Amino acid sequence: MRGARTAATGPVTSVPADTGSTRPLLVVGDHPLIDGVVAAAARRRTHVTWITGGEGVAEVPGAQLVSGPLCPSTAREHASGVQRAIVAFTDEARQLSAIEALRAGAPDLAITVNATAGWQGGRNIRFGPLAGVRVVSQVQLAVRDLHWRNPPPLIAQQLGQSRVHALLFGFGRGGDAILSDLLLCSLTGFQPAPLVTIVDPGAEALRADLARRCPELGRSADIRFLDPGAVDDPRRLPVEALRRAQAEAPFTLAHVSIDSDARALSLARAFHALAGRERWAMGPVCVRLAGGAGLPRLPVSGEPAELLGFGANAEFAESLGLFDPGSDYLARLFHQAYRRTAKPGLPANRPWDELDEEYRESNRRLLVHLPAKLLTAGVDLAAWLRIPLPRPNNMGGIPLPALDARLLEQLAELEHRRWMVDRRLSGWRHGPARDNGARLHPDLVPYADLDDYTMELDRAIVREAWETLGSARGSGFFAQGAEKRAG
Repeated sequence: MRGARTAATGPVTSVPADTGSTRPLLVVGDHPLIDGVVAAAARRRTHVTWITGGEGVAEVPGAQLVSGPLCPSTAREHASGVQRAIVAFTDEARQLSAIEALRAGAPDLAITVNATAGWQGGRNIRFGPLAGVRVVSQVQLAVRDLHWRNPPPLIAQQLGQSRVHALLFGFGRGGDAILSDLLLCSLTGFQPAPLVTIVDPGAEALRADLARRCPELGRSADIRFLDPGAVDDPRRLPVEALRRAQAEAPFTLAHVSIDSDARALSLARAFHALAGRERWAMGPVCVRLAGGAGLPRLPVSGEPAELLGFGANAEFAESLGLFDPGSDYLARLFHQAYRRTAKPGLPANRPWDELDEEYRESNRRLLVHLPAKLLTAGVDLAAWLRIPLPRPNNMGGIPLPALDARLLEQLAELEHRRWMVDRRLSGWRHGPARDNGARLHPDLVPYADLDDYTMELDRAIVREAWETLGSARGSGFFAQGAEKRAG
């Protein structure tokens, strides 16, 4: 794992296979996501105990309902033999209270919690009540799936664009997660840093907040904020401002993530109509729809600015990899590659099962950038993406270029750029010496300025990816349930 630049003593062993999710599951909360998790578990005949946190919940097939609030004794009673707990409340205070009760009653239970708006997708959480808990963002998981299937740099390449220009309508409903994934997946060795235009009525406040939280992010991407003014009707777009943004660099794709499915769909349709009138050649308009609303999840006609839905509540369990025993397989391999190179003595060089969730998530984010690395290496990425999921690790017969010295250095430099984006999104800045508390790191410099040891960390990640891509190890690069969702 490159993201932490840390290590600890001990031999590196082979990656153990995950055991899957055949054991009972404990779910806690009242969020609509829980309904999707319970339904997905029922399809796999996995027993679920659902602690609702309230009264008056209707019976659900395949789930044992436990009404009322969660306390340590209730957690202890229902956690026996359970593999993990999923916590998702609509209220942040109740969510934190449930986590504390689970820890008190079942301290060894693995806990996954859905991030509320204030938790920023789980970033910057290392201490306090959430330390050691896997914090996931429904939007983040959905947008990873979306970009994996529709990589922005591939769309830009197919459109003949010189760089990725993503348009993001709304920043308050998962905008952080969308922006993070866009920046991580859009770095190639042949395109400039991505440009993101964010359209939101709170543009100035959002600009100031992002600068405060991520002070060096501007060194990795161009981010523009556009204030459309106070409008009640989402169909009223800032047309002249959008024309100027499009003239500066053609739009590659757009994302709509605002306060309701109905408003999001209205805005997306209005922009689709505008793009058609203006004859803008661009990729899909991706609309976050918690309810699904019947939009396709994959482009079906290839028309400009085609509407594409993502982020439905019913897909959360699959995006999480909850029922896929190999969902973390490649992340574990990347962590092992890091451990073979890293110096001993610091927190991240530990076996996967002993690793803090912040560092596990850093390994998972490495997968976001894999399509961009393949595209940079000259792989026919469009053909690779057409292979049914889960894609085989042997590339499905698509040629994988030999990792000679030139390509290794090109991809290692690209990996370093990805790592810097990842760190800057978490608020890190350059400093002469590493300071975890202040989030300062000496390696936030161009690749050519790194020492040999640090360069070797980047090379190790690239070698591991190529070794895995060229072999038959593992079950694939994506959750097996994803193919069922796409069908």
